[in-house]
Amino acid sequence: HNGAGKTTIIKLLLRLYDPTEGVILYNGKDIREYNLKAYRELFATTFQDFQIFGMTIKDNILMGRQYENEEERVIKALKKAGIYDKVQSLKDGIHTMMTKEFDAEGAVLSGGESQKIAVARTFIKEAPMKIFDEPSSALDPIAEYELFRNIMKEASNHTMLFISHRLSSVKSCDKVFMLEGGRLIE
Repeated sequence: HNGAGKTTIIKLLLRLYDPTEGVILYNGKDIREYNLKAYRELFATTFQDFQIFGMTIKDNILMGRQYENEEERVIKALKKAGIYDKVQSLKDGIHTMMTKEFDAEGAVLSGGESQKIAVARTFIKEAPMKIFDEPSSALDPIAEYELFRNIMKEASNHTMLFISHRLSSVKSCDKVFMLEGGRLIE
């Protein structure tokens, strides 16, 4: 349910803020004892309230990180997120500027298309844990099915955490937790 505490748990896990009671342990150690920057590198996350920035699609996905074969990796992430064909149809492909904030000819994508760009950020980042907070909320059922199929392929090499209102999106998960009022109820 809305307000159950799903996103709050993720924000606590990522140390966007610390718990006022109790502790969160990672490998048996209080997460507050880890170097914050190094700790956060363990995670790749798509939040439901993502942002698209006034820079190229490639830069929106890389978010300042650098990789070998960057363009190849960006394209692979776009394909996994199900947005590659749309990006290729744009005049400058992955080099297309996003938003009209700094470029009058910048691309303005639909909510679902923008959400797929945000999901591609999580696909590209090398991290042992990948978190998806309502990654398909703006997608139609077919796009949602394809996205979750690709997310599940990614799960073979990563710990995955999904937040969802839809039971259908977590049916392939190893464990499902039901929250209500900030508490685990099932």
